[in-house]
Amino acid sequence: MPIDAKIESPTESSRARQSWLARCGLTLTNLSVRDKHVSEESPNRPVMTLADTSPKKRRRTSKSPLPSSRTPFKMAENQPLPNGKPAHLEPRDHFDLCLKEDHSPYAQARKQLLQDEGFLAWDFKARSSASKDEIRAGQILLAIREYERDVTFGNQASEAIPGPDTLDMGGQFLTNRTRIESRSILYDISTKVPKGALLHLHFNAELHPARLLEEAQKMPNMFIRSIRPLLTEEDLDVTEMVFNVMPEDTANANIFSEDYKGKDGNWRDPEIAPQIWMRWSDFRKEFPKRFKGIYKQKEEDLLSEGHKPNSSQQGFVKLDPAENWLKSKMVLSEDEAYRPSQTVNGVWARFNQATRCFKGLLNYEQVYRWYISELIDRMIEEKVMYAELRPMLMDKSIPTNDGRGKLNNAEQMQMIIDGVNAKKAELVDAKKGHLFPFGLKIVYCTPRSIPKPKMISEMKDCIDLKLQFPDLICGFDLVGAEDRPNNIGFYYDELVAFKQTCKDKGLDIPFLFHAGETLLDTGGSKDPANSNLYDAVLLQSKRIGHGFSLMKHPHLVEKFRRTDEQKGICVELCPISNELLHLCRNVKEHPYPELLAAGIPCTVNSDNPSLFSNSMSHEFYQIMVGAPTITIHSWKQLALWSLEYSCLSEQERKEGAELLLDSWEQFCRDVVKDYERLMDGDKINVEEAHKAYEAKHSTKKP
Repeated sequence: MPIDAKIESPTESSRARQSWLARCGLTLTNLSVRDKHVSEESPNRPVMTLADTSPKKRRRTSKSPLPSSRTPFKMAENQPLPNGKPAHLEPRDHFDLCLKEDHSPYAQARKQLLQDEGFLAWDFKARSSASKDEIRAGQILLAIREYERDVTFGNQASEAIPGPDTLDMGGQFLTNRTRIESRSILYDISTKVPKGALLHLHFNAELHPARLLEEAQKMPNMFIRSIRPLLTEEDLDVTEMVFNVMPEDTANANIFSEDYKGKDGNWRDPEIAPQIWMRWSDFRKEFPKRFKGIYKQKEEDLLSEGHKPNSSQQGFVKLDPAENWLKSKMVLSEDEAYRPSQTVNGVWARFNQATRCFKGLLNYEQVYRWYISELIDRMIEEKVMYAELRPMLMDKSIPTNDGRGKLNNAEQMQMIIDGVNAKKAELVDAKKGHLFPFGLKIVYCTPRSIPKPKMISEMKDCIDLKLQFPDLICGFDLVGAEDRPNNIGFYYDELVAFKQTCKDKGLDIPFLFHAGETLLDTGGSKDPANSNLYDAVLLQSKRIGHGFSLMKHPHLVEKFRRTDEQKGICVELCPISNELLHLCRNVKEHPYPELLAAGIPCTVNSDNPSLFSNSMSHEFYQIMVGAPTITIHSWKQLALWSLEYSCLSEQERKEGAELLLDSWEQFCRDVVKDYERLMDGDKINVEEAHKAYEAKHSTKKP
């Protein structure tokens, strides 16, 4: 609905509709006896039926058959029908007569219906406050989107079998990713849109594994272990690898030997554990000798300096075969995500394996300090001004650079604070402090699979960290696949005690639960009553992660909805993650349009970019192409909500919104300046668009 569309007078519009309905022989009143029960069951529901104005006749029964000389219905030759039309016309002529009548009230009624729905739309406030530049940028954006749907992806409705170059815009993300990055101007625009806050990001998953492998090259005491000897290519496919910084004098095992002692889970055995670690530098040298000619870096990855294979990879890193193989173990491939035989449990197992491999590459002193600075640079590049990260802190320590000492959780939190402060000072000196003004906060995460005594210990550790770092620790979350035990309610007593302790001690640690990230929605049990969404509501979660299954619960939807009386519960949307973990086949099947249409506040998030080859820019792009109702104003509202539902202070949220709106106007002006040339009024100029897309395609890989 256009923002400046005329709103019809309800009285005039109603009269016009009544008049039109009457001419068609329809009415909203005068219910016939056969429809009376509908009115009684739904007294507030208007019922449209044929007007019953004829005198009541005695009901004919089987004992009073119709004489064969009479027809069921006969009217005097010249007597008009109740709606004024002549009765003698044949049905086909009668139809033609009806067709010539004035049906404009229907168009008015339809227009009013669209207006009424538009006023209730979740992004109405953003649309109604749009500037001239934003409105024009929005028109350009939608024209580009539909041009790319028809031309760049080429999947137009037709009886012809699509050619090999045809893809489905909004289809499988990993299948489309190269096309998106190399050919889509809409994606280019999505890299520039101000995104507000990133509220759902796992701590170890922001930077691409190639960057972490590059840093590991600098650590002579980086070691690796396997859960089986690596003797065949099948072993490469099925094994699980784990990194760790160890003391220099650690015994150097040979993972490529039949005598290698690492088997399955025996690394937990204190007698076996010291004998299964191989120095990473030796592993890299030995790997190409044992597996000749495979896992070499592909030519298409060897891009010239300054180019990026994709916005999630963050630049070119030269990798040897062993590193390239390990990278493949940490990044979900198209085949692993989409092959017909893949299952939900299978893809989750692959996901968990990758996160365990990541852990040792990040969790040591030197790279931990480096990571904070690099992560913030990455956020700024993505047009994110603030983030809340979710680390897993159950291990309680990471090794020092020499592999002999340990840095506990408190020391890790201090490293984060030091890293953030150093980066903020650097930005202020460069007059760029407005790009990342509020730093980072930490959501304490622990798995929902642990026993209750361990959960109690985790909750106490979270409270201790909050007391030491009140401005850093901002929430508590339970993580893990929701199709596996336990549901949130399993820890009800412990969570209530946690909540009461925080209240009594004046600590603000809201629950930010993962909930509804599942199709079965039974909290890892066989009982739908164990859905984590119920417990998230009862325990007053400030936000929930994913919320994919929420629309199955109409009563809970009311609890989440934002109204004048309640702020609602925000849903942290992660569309690409949901697709790759088999909740939906593509973004067009994702329920985010329904969640938003129901009035539920949402934010856009990247979840695990290092594993999923995605980024915040990809997520905003996917949101735009996944539903035709999404506009540039929708992007703005989602960005504003990300700040409003963050754990920033009220003053910080206000400052953040002002900064966001300033950058938003500049973004809109830039879209108009850069892409107005592609337009002819409110339509795409096909000739100019063709030139622009040809130029873009010629500078990047197909």
